[in-house]
Amino acid sequence: MPKADIMWDAIDIASIFDFERGRENNMASLNDGNIPLVSARKVNNGVKGFISNPKKTISGGNVISLNNDGDGGAGLAYYQPMDFALDTHVTALHPKENIPPDALLYMTTSISKQHAIFGHGRSISLPRAKRLRNMLPVSGQGALDYAYMSEYVNGKRTIMQKRYREYIALRIAELGQTIAVAPLAEKEWETFVIQDIAEVYSGHDIYAQERIDGSTPLITAVGTNNGIGYFVGNENDSRAEGSISVVRNGASVAKAFYHKYSALYGNDCRRIKLKHSNSEFVNIFITQMIGMQNKAFSYSRKLGTERLLNLRIMLPVTDDGTPDYEYMEQYTKNLMLRKYKQYLAYLDSKERTAPATEND
Repeated sequence: MPKADIMWDAIDIASIFDFERGRENNMASLNDGNIPLVSARKVNNGVKGFISNPKKTISGGNVISLNNDGDGGAGLAYYQPMDFALDTHVTALHPKENIPPDALLYMTTSISKQHAIFGHGRSISLPRAKRLRNMLPVSGQGALDYAYMSEYVNGKRTIMQKRYREYIALRIAELGQTIAVAPLAEKEWETFVIQDIAEVYSGHDIYAQERIDGSTPLITAVGTNNGIGYFVGNENDSRAEGSISVVRNGASVAKAFYHKYSALYGNDCRRIKLKHSNSEFVNIFITQMIGMQNKAFSYSRKLGTERLLNLRIMLPVTDDGTPDYEYMEQYTKNLMLRKYKQYLAYLDSKERTAPATEND
């Protein structure tokens, strides 16, 4: 049914869900494990880490988590299909009746559309959460139209999976055949200083009041989304492509990302351009080697230009002791080929186990 033909109504989410505030408030007491810990994050479906000793595990899945506050995440909702633990900055929304998973996915987007009105200065208290209202599709009798929501989400998923398959097929064709190379443990490695293998450049800040909405990635000091903080329409002398960014300061200091595309770079990161290789795959390999150094840095130990120029990383080498760029390229290609094929196998397995629908 076309979206324009659907009937809509403003629905109190308290009429659909029971509310449960998270209990985890002592992060230092948590041990590593396999239970997802959902926090008030704006990425990774809210998952902060994996633990083994939560105060309480929310079992059974089919629950929505709602961020109560956080740095840019307040008001965001995520569908949680598995058992998980919840910290005190998040509320679990338990359906009062049996709601299909895809309908809950639809509702997470509807709820999340309101997150712009919340933030550090306006968090979502429990009373405020219970007063939230969302526009949702309803049937002629006024009941929530779960069938439409599920159909809409499934249609979007089908389109995205088709695009993803087409992209993977193209990438596999570009990467070519797997060529056997020595395992990492069997290669000779040497230490190299960044200034011996690359040039380092400073960025150029574009402050909030100066930013123009656009399509150019602006690389900043964020540790997610490949370092992209914003998409802008600005222009300055930091524009480059085929470069590695390294976070200079903040919580993500020393994290590194490769940017094949043209982008602008803020001054909270540094841009690296390799001297002896333009290969995408060599850049990706060296990006990982740089990023592995991030534990040596912190808020109090930044990674400025001078320190980055003298940063030492390990690289595989040829018989004459020079960086083995051919090995790095093929190793990265092999790894990417394996991952793409694993993703395709996963999609195939999901399609084989998906329940039949009336249109099958």
